[in-house]
Amino acid sequence: MQTQNPKGTLIAIGNHENKKNCAAIFQRIIQETGKTNPKMCLFTLAADVPEQSKFEHQAMFNEVEINDISVINFHSHTEADTPENLDKVKNANIILFANGNQLKLSSLLGGTHLMARIKKRYYNETNFVVAGIGAGAAAMANTMIVSCNSTDAMLKGELELATGLDLISSVFIDTHFAESGRVGCLAQIVTFNAAALGIGLSQNVAVIIKNNEIEVIGSGLITLVDGTSITYTNLTEIAHGNHITVEGIKVHFLGIGKRFSITENKLQLPITANQLIGIEV
Repeated sequence: MQTQNPKGTLIAIGNHENKKNCAAIFQRIIQETGKTNPKMCLFTLAADVPEQSKFEHQAMFNEVEINDISVINFHSHTEADTPENLDKVKNANIILFANGNQLKLSSLLGGTHLMARIKKRYYNETNFVVAGIGAGAAAMANTMIVSCNSTDAMLKGELELATGLDLISSVFIDTHFAESGRVGCLAQIVTFNAAALGIGLSQNVAVIIKNNEIEVIGSGLITLVDGTSITYTNLTEIAHGNHITVEGIKVHFLGIGKRFSITENKLQLPITANQLIGIEV
């Protein structure tokens, strides 16, 4: 189990429809590598048609001038740890998990030497970036949402979870916040584990997770569901299929450029000139 804080950068991206905002997000990804021409390794495992995944992103890659791109795709867990795949991860500055099905991604990649190499680099190398789009973002946490009925999100048992890629713990990422009612999915998660933080991403928005802090980029809002102040729930008293009652959940909405401390569970506001008065330097 990793106990150190990672030196690398994690970037979770909601499903993107606006190409201009998507390009701005990828320009920031490039910036985080500290390189002018970074090498990207694109994982297309989650995609329904993996062969089309790079093609779908190619115009955007061209726009931001990401030209050195390798692709990893395989159909069996035993095919992951080839020397070729391991070298692609070794040489990349950016790992990008494409959209698709997060359970497919985690079942193929989880527990492999390939994933272990990604984690090792993420924890030990400054300027190493791991990014995910849609399902690729959802799978990055140690536990991920597989399915949730938006209409009955607060019915006990309606939420299906599975083990993710374990790049970050005590955080759940949901990239379907364009759908109404999804806040209930994250609310049920933090009711089960009040120490967890739920992150809801809508289209064209992304979060940079670095040094235990979230920064919002792209366009629109993110939703944070925080269970640390829960005072009551009947979760353990009811059977499956019954509605969960819970008091004390906090919901935060963060716009572009805002930062939130994961360890302190609060918004990080810039220091004003008045606040600087009296501070010794």
